[in-house]
Amino acid sequence: MATDVAGNVYVADYGNHRIQKFTSTGTYLTQWGSLGAGNGQFNQPTGVATSAAGDVFVVDLNNNRVQKFTNTGTYLTQWGSLGSGNGQFSSPYGVATDAAANVYVADNFNHRVQKFTGGGAYVTQWGSFGSGDGQFKNPIGIVTDPTGDVCVVDLTNQRVQKFSDTGVYLCQWGSSGSGDGQFTSPFGMAIDAVGNVYVSDFTDNRIQKFALTPTPTIGTSWGRIKSLYR
Repeated sequence: MATDVAGNVYVADYGNHRIQKFTSTGTYLTQWGSLGAGNGQFNQPTGVATSAAGDVFVVDLNNNRVQKFTNTGTYLTQWGSLGSGNGQFSSPYGVATDAAANVYVADNFNHRVQKFTGGGAYVTQWGSFGSGDGQFKNPIGIVTDPTGDVCVVDLTNQRVQKFSDTGVYLCQWGSSGSGDGQFTSPFGMAIDAVGNVYVSDFTDNRIQKFALTPTPTIGTSWGRIKSLYR
């Protein structure tokens, strides 16, 4: 999900191969997309982000591309193809934008983050397969904070890593487990106006909230396992 400057909400409707747009109170506004590989079509969209100018960027997972739209769903452009070269993707998952409308993509199976201009021009990348500082095993969720730094959910390493907007490693938090500040398959991530980061801890069935200043600190968590049959 993503929100725009007017508070509207955009949802990547993965199995229906579309984006739906709602007001902040849940009133349906519009939708776009269908199954396919043409302009404006999707094959399992997984990430959505907006820019201050109102553009909407969608990660099109199985088409290995990013598509750009107006906030009403008019197709503008796209970039990406299957591969490991600059500007190519292998199952991209998350997408984020910064104040300058740069676009950051969590390139899941290439174990890296790629940065582009808002028009899709390749800028830089960072990451490789591994568990060291700045390495990834399946980066999946991604956000930018109010200072322009980039936080990335490193799924299989059970952690979040933080970088500058040019990919300089800054810090990390998390380890495997169910204690405070630990993760079992962290997945999605969001950030609020003051820079608190919220991480969906998938297998632990909870959301964890972290303050990032001066160092990442667990604030609170909520959620529990609920039977599918009740």
